[in-house]
Amino acid sequence: MTDPNLSRDFLNACQNGDLSKVEALVSKHQVQDWTLFRHSTSGDTALHVAAREGHLNIVRYLCEAFDKPNFRVDVANKDMKRPLHEAAQFARSDVLKYLIEKGATVDCLKRADWTPLMLACTKTGSHAHECIATLLNAKANPFLRNKDGWTALHMVCRSGDEVAFDLLVNESIKCIDDRSNNGRSSMHIAAFHGHEGIIDRLAALNSNFLNSRDSSGSTPLHEATKAGYLNVVKQIIQLGADVRATDNVDQTILHVAALTGNTEIVRYILDNNFIDIHAEALFNVTPLVAARRSNQLETIECLMQYGAVK
Repeated sequence: MTDPNLSRDFLNACQNGDLSKVEALVSKHQVQDWTLFRHSTSGDTALHVAAREGHLNIVRYLCEAFDKPNFRVDVANKDMKRPLHEAAQFARSDVLKYLIEKGATVDCLKRADWTPLMLACTKTGSHAHECIATLLNAKANPFLRNKDGWTALHMVCRSGDEVAFDLLVNESIKCIDDRSNNGRSSMHIAAFHGHEGIIDRLAALNSNFLNSRDSSGSTPLHEATKAGYLNVVKQIIQLGADVRATDNVDQTILHVAALTGNTEIVRYILDNNFIDIHAEALFNVTPLVAARRSNQLETIECLMQYGAVK
């Protein structure tokens, strides 16, 4: 009779990196196909959990100690996530290299169309860099897009890792041109997340990105303002962005700063006379009206100190 706890014990041993226990379970129960053991919720197999935890000894065992008909390097869980996705997402560079050597599909897609390269690009640091470089060397496609239209470079512009940025751009400079489904450029993403080094790199490669617009008409300057990064606002202006640019409802960055309560940025804009304090967006919305709509009391007081009319 099969032990009802066998699946749980086998998965736990693989997750803990306990090779001797895994071997003992295989021997005792004459396990032929480890893909039958799965977590009920996620559908993760032993190879998924071992790859996620970085247990190369377990990964090797699962790939080499069983007959090939039962070996599945690309085994998928309920979200169509493969072990290579796990290794990439958790920056397990040694496991990732091994899985690729064993024939893992480099551009496999999980739910929402995420590739291993995209997942690797959400992380920072040397192990993530090694994963990215390995995937690119294995011909991973940096131009693939997930369901939101995000590419691997978009992930990097969110994380702010400059080494990862250079790895992707050195592979193909054309990747800087891709937009998300809502028209956001790499510069929009870097600006919203406050990554000055990425912004400098993008501007040096193509200064037109400074005034690029997404589907709402927002520029990277709008995005930096929305997120409250004064240093980035200053940087983008100094790099040559149009400080008076408006979005699809005619909002300037002063409107955005007022609406989001970024008083420091409001003062900077007004001290430098970048934008008229009475500038009107659609439906006669002034920065003061915008601040009042979102109940930004400090910003309201600031605007009135600079002469905004009630």
